[in-house]
Amino acid sequence: MQLDRQDLIDGLSELVRKARTNGLTGVSIRILGGAALRLGHFDRATTSDIDARIEPLEPLVPIIEEIARDRGWPIDWLNNKAVIFIPTWGQQVDWEPIFDDPDVSIAIAPIDALLAMKLNAARPGRDTEDIAKLLALNDINSVSAAEDLFESFYPGDGLPELTIRLLERIIQLGLPAKPQSPPKPDFT
Repeated sequence: MQLDRQDLIDGLSELVRKARTNGLTGVSIRILGGAALRLGHFDRATTSDIDARIEPLEPLVPIIEEIARDRGWPIDWLNNKAVIFIPTWGQQVDWEPIFDDPDVSIAIAPIDALLAMKLNAARPGRDTEDIAKLLALNDINSVSAAEDLFESFYPGDGLPELTIRLLERIIQLGLPAKPQSPPKPDFT
């Protein structure tokens, strides 16, 4: 099952409504990965889920699962599985708000943190296009500049040789034009 941009917006909008209906407050959803790219940074292929840091998770699980059942989506369409990839010991991630009210806030990772996380994963084929676009958005056109950004978020960790070769190939082929940002999502 693949979710396009409108699916992401519709699912999150329904989550906001149901969280309010259930009297939940202090809900924080910090989105990373492909969904963050799709919602706020550039048009890209669909995604199979929304990777996020979700707080508080426990009271939201029944709502997330209900939305999945109602829409015929995977039960983990919104999940916190990738939270382990959020840098915690280097440069702080400055989340970009895309929805904020007294009860629920939704934010996406910025382009610098997303590039660092994509370089950390660097799955050939799967992340190559995203990395190329993120390099362009971050005005990075050398392997050393990409390494510097990566190490600012993950100090002490070097880029694996496979990632360096991927970067060399992307840069050799030439970076794409800076992609246009999509309109800010409306979750009301």
